[in-house]
Amino acid sequence: MERARLSLLEELHDPLSAGQLDAIGVSEGWRCLDVGAGGGSVTRMLSTRVGSTGSVLAVDLDTSLLEGLASDRVQVRRLDILVDPLPQAAFDLVHARLLLMFLSPRLGALERMVNAAVPGGWVAMVAPDFSTVALSPTSVVWRRVWSQFLDAAMAGGWDPAYGARLYGDLCAAGLVDVQADSNVRCSAGGSVEARLLSLTLERLRERMVERGGDSAEIDEAQRLLAEPDIAITSPTHCLAHGQRPNS
Repeated sequence: MERARLSLLEELHDPLSAGQLDAIGVSEGWRCLDVGAGGGSVTRMLSTRVGSTGSVLAVDLDTSLLEGLASDRVQVRRLDILVDPLPQAAFDLVHARLLLMFLSPRLGALERMVNAAVPGGWVAMVAPDFSTVALSPTSVVWRRVWSQFLDAAMAGGWDPAYGARLYGDLCAAGLVDVQADSNVRCSAGGSVEARLLSLTLERLRERMVERGGDSAEIDEAQRLLAEPDIAITSPTHCLAHGQRPNS
């Protein structure tokens, strides 16, 4: 299930990440850090862009899906961004996608990543805001399940609306020339967005049930997400990047 979820995440977010890297101008010779690299799709993008004279360090708590990417230009390392030391002022780009919502303290983690960038280097982040998710037509069961999902996420230390804070946090971390964009999609049940939401519900099913949720209602919510006559408003995909000051 987790590999399927990561594949859907990559299918949905890789075009957004490619556009972000284009806007920053990542190119030959850059030294890049990909934090929380997951399945490695952005690491692969970066490896192609930096060429033979550049380098990519891909880090994650679980590197099992990254090991096959190790090469003369890609280094893979198990690392906890909240605890383990990072190289200081070492990277032209520090990137993290769909990571900060899971961490605490989030600003502290972001500041550690900012300090890993060279002066004048870029920090690029992507984070979701789940508060925009909606189904039309909706139902009482969906509303109950979605509310229980958000409660379970917050109880587990997630901030499901973190994307709305992303721009402000990059500014608070001392970056300059911060630019941000957001993307919301409407699609039918059974779409990539719908399947990803269904797997995300499944990921927290146990925690939701432990907190009083009804597994049969979760099943019904997943059935609705697969229904082609249902219109689904996705989470807001928030992208932001900025530069570490030169002085």
